[in-house]
Amino acid sequence: MNPMDQHTADDDSGEGTVVPLRPAADYPGDDITAADPVTGEAIGDASGDGPDDGPGGGGYAPVGDDDEQRRPIVPEEWTRETWRTTLADLAGLWWYKTRYHGFRAPKYIVVTTWYAVCGARRLSRRLMAWWQWTDGWVLESQAVAAGRSGHHDAMNAHREGKKTRAARGQIVALGTVGAAVAGLVAWKYLPGWAWIGLGTVAAPVLARHGAPEGQPIIRAAVVPTAYQTPTPEIITRGLGSLGISAINQVIKSGEGLAFIADVHRDGDGWGVELDLPHGVTATHILQKREELASGLRRPLSATWPERLAHEHAGRLYLWIGRRDISKAKPVPYPLVRTGTTDVFATVPFAVTPRGQLVGAPLFEYNWVIGAAPGQGKTTGVRALGCGIALDVVSDLWIHELAGKGDLEPLSQVCHRYVSGMDDEAIAYAAASVRKLKAEMHRRSEIFKKLPREAKPDGKLTRELAADRRRNLRPIGVIFDEVQNLILHPDHGGPALVEDLAAVERIGRAYGIFIIFATQRPDGDALPPKVRDLALVRFCLKVPDHVSNDMILGSGAYKAGYRASEFRLDVDRGLGWYNGAGDMQAVRTLYLDLHDTARIAARARAMRQAAGVLSGYALGEAEPDEPERSFAADVLTVFGSADKRHCDTIAALLREHLSGVYADITTKAVSSQLRALGIEVKKLRDPDSPGVKAGCERAAVYVAAHPDAPAEM
Repeated sequence: MNPMDQHTADDDSGEGTVVPLRPAADYPGDDITAADPVTGEAIGDASGDGPDDGPGGGGYAPVGDDDEQRRPIVPEEWTRETWRTTLADLAGLWWYKTRYHGFRAPKYIVVTTWYAVCGARRLSRRLMAWWQWTDGWVLESQAVAAGRSGHHDAMNAHREGKKTRAARGQIVALGTVGAAVAGLVAWKYLPGWAWIGLGTVAAPVLARHGAPEGQPIIRAAVVPTAYQTPTPEIITRGLGSLGISAINQVIKSGEGLAFIADVHRDGDGWGVELDLPHGVTATHILQKREELASGLRRPLSATWPERLAHEHAGRLYLWIGRRDISKAKPVPYPLVRTGTTDVFATVPFAVTPRGQLVGAPLFEYNWVIGAAPGQGKTTGVRALGCGIALDVVSDLWIHELAGKGDLEPLSQVCHRYVSGMDDEAIAYAAASVRKLKAEMHRRSEIFKKLPREAKPDGKLTRELAADRRRNLRPIGVIFDEVQNLILHPDHGGPALVEDLAAVERIGRAYGIFIIFATQRPDGDALPPKVRDLALVRFCLKVPDHVSNDMILGSGAYKAGYRASEFRLDVDRGLGWYNGAGDMQAVRTLYLDLHDTARIAARARAMRQAAGVLSGYALGEAEPDEPERSFAADVLTVFGSADKRHCDTIAALLREHLSGVYADITTKAVSSQLRALGIEVKKLRDPDSPGVKAGCERAAVYVAAHPDAPAEM
């Protein structure tokens, strides 16, 4: 699937756009039966329904172009968020400097004392040199060296020297006496703290004169960066270094690039919007992001060109960070202490490098999350799991198939939960897939009977989900390390893949959505039949371009979305997110096990108050799903006939056991009968015309009851 392909019209309900999270109401005052969504403003121009603007429509006359862009009334650098960020940066900087210099304070005291002694000695020498008027000795020596012709000058210099030394000697004597008297008086009358104050003032002054040239006592705690604040000239130079001929031509012609907006502060960096020359797209710049970072002399992780939604392909927004993104403090999950979510809208998931919150869609969307081991995949899964847990109208099923317990805190709100990679855990996960398929068919039957007004667009609504009589609660299903399930020799295989694909394809309209997470994004571990039905992709650090395109879709690497360029461990949590809008780089919200446990405990209290805890969360052991016997199922639908055609058996299975065999074909029936040792041969069916492949009831009975006597 090409990452740039737009989703179909029926996928437009859950846009994963960047949203500012509003403060949530404190629990328990929240309306837990109708949780408030995490909502935000749409990016781009909003076009609401209004009066008809056409001729004769009776509407108002437009005063501007519908596509015009209005700049904000309050400049970006004056906003409260910018001030808050600036003050926080200053506070952090001064706190760092205080700790840096505080640790070195003993060294500063010793070095300052030594340099103060050196300074006192150096000043004493200068005072003696001033008293002796060494410049006068030089004049006398020059006059004597001139011989008889300089005799008069020598005598004048000698007299002037004696007079000057006498005058300066008196000044030095008076100063010395005055200093001695002042010292005695101070010794007698000044308290100890005053001496400390005098020493604190005098020592740095003396040390300033005693320190060697170019060796400051206190060195800077922060080495200033070598980069410059971005300017149009610097940005033009950076874009001109990409080797794109159209850009180079407009620069050489003197026309320059068209800057739509000035360079301005944007989060922890600067942003600028510009129009590229005709024929150059924002994707071209994205493909050369590494070269652009070099041209701007900025770290790669601080250089993020992007295409603006709802604008032409040549409109570029360039964000330049102040520092490497790995040095930025991770943004914590915003709903640890309070707040609810709405799975029908979006849930908190990540932030962009600019610091904007990214809301993730869940309802109607299946997910694929892939990464190399230890690169932040589980943190992203936790964020989505918490988003499901904090909406009390939804159920959460978790299958953590690595056995590490990374999602264990959420088990207290799960309807189904398993952790492990042993056969028992894999069997439990496979049973969940069968249950999901059966639940999908059950909901399909309910939807057939619902009036049209109760199911707009033929999809589940929050009102239907809240109606407990119908039991249509959304089900969020997590398969972490899904490759362990799909590749299992006994419980995986084509049949399980078919069931997963069916649930992805049809279940989304009925409120069933699946999140697949894997460390092995290849064609065997995550077959295309399953992977291609997941419309939301998130790819963290991966080893190569093949894995990159497996997760994000074919062509993603070529288009510049390269998760393989992220640095191992350094860029943990940073990935390319392909949601309902344009693909963008995001960093997952920070959510450790401790905070996950706090969220899960709060979600459990909310669900208890609403009376919706069920399954594993209540310690209820679901009845073990009996292992299905295909022969027994065939015998159940066989009826009283002695012989049945395979196509008749397939039709009867689809009709009477649709929860299990909704998609079974004649070929599949024939194949499974032969696998059980039942002879499939040409015969006549009393209820079906012609001679076709089929089987006899007696043979099916023997296969269904191997220990029982043959049916008479």
